[in-house]
Amino acid sequence: MSNRSLDDLNPGDVFKSYGRTVTETDIVNFTCLAGLKLPIFINEEFARKHTQFGGRICPGLLTASIAAGMMEEILGPATIAALELTDFKFTVPVRPGDTLRAEITVEGKKNLSDGKRGIMSGRVRVFNQRAEQVFEFGEKLMMRRGRVDDLV
Repeated sequence: MSNRSLDDLNPGDVFKSYGRTVTETDIVNFTCLAGLKLPIFINEEFARKHTQFGGRICPGLLTASIAAGMMEEILGPATIAALELTDFKFTVPVRPGDTLRAEITVEGKKNLSDGKRGIMSGRVRVFNQRAEQVFEFGEKLMMRRGRVDDLV
């Protein structure tokens, strides 16, 4: 996990995550936890015959959750809270077996008056193994400033 603080980030910086394959188990667990019952997520036969996707797809919010884990790996324990997650755009369906990776672009930052925290704004893009962008969103995160070595 990264030890970056807000002070280590600059507008224009781009950080890339590890890859993660979406499994059948991920989809089953997520749909059960969230109570999702749409056939496009849970019924292969229905999804193959009655949708334009030719089979089941991954719920968009599962893709967003996987992206959140990737962001945590990149930004580390200096992240205090997500203040805004906006403009969700799902552009290509994610399927069981797809391998995803995230790319975070720092768009701006500002320090808060206490001198210990600040706000980072950025854009997160998620790509599949074919380098197709499957999802993107904007973010504003409250982050710690200064050394974060004591947090890990």
